[in-house]
Formats: sequence, structure tokens, C-alpha cells
Amino acid sequence: MKSRALSGILLALLLAACAGKNAPEERPAPQPAPCPFVYVYAPGNYIVDIAGGADVVLDPSAQDFPLFCAPDEAREALNSAVAAGRLPAGDWRIYRVEGQLDDLAQKSATGQYTLKRMAPIVDWVTENI
Repeated sequence: MKSRALSGILLALLLAACAGKNAPEERPAPQPAPCPFVYVYAPGNYIVDIAGGADVVLDPSAQDFPLFCAPDEAREALNSAVAAGRLPAGDWRIYRVEGQLDDLAQKSATGQYTLKRMAPIVDWVTENI
């Protein structure tokens, strides 16, 4: 009788061990693609200041600055905002800001990333407008 009970216990342990190996593993959610540089659109006259060696710092308390991982994404968003009348037509340029997206960005109510702290402009993007 003891051997039958022991066999039953061993069988139960073996089945439990096998069931644990076949259980699906929980995998972490995929992370977004890395964003090596961060871009923003801003008035075109900042180029003059940057070219002259001045430090140009964007201040999110003065204006919302949407952030992008690619200059073409920034240009497309800028063109759409001007076409929709959310921004005035004029001389707008695409700039690269210093820092990483996870350090600079906060998610807005519309789901877009915007600048959350002051950030210096590193350079402007040369493009055919």
C-alpha cells in the first residue's frame, strides 16, 4: 500500500514538473525603437543665433514644442499644423535638440511627445523645403 501511495505522489510531482515547463512564459512588452536624436520645429530665425554662436534654449513653459525621432516626421507635422491653421504660415525650421527622448519628453493629452524641460538646440536640419 505504501508503494502505491509513493508511486502516486511521484507521478503527481512528475506531472506538476512537466506542466510547469509547458506553461507559457510571460514576456515583457516590446520597447519602442530607440530614438538616437530628438527633433523639434521652431521659428527659422533661431538659425541666425545658432550660427552666431549663441546658445538657443527652448522653454516649454513659454510654448509647447512637439518632439520627433526623425526630421521628416517633424517636417510633416509642421506642414500639417500650418495647413490646419494651428500654426501661422512663416519661416519654420527643424532643429535637433540636446538630449534623449526619455529625458526630454512627456506625453501630451493628444498622445504626442512634447518637451518637458528646457533644452538647448544643438543644430538645425538642412532640408529642401
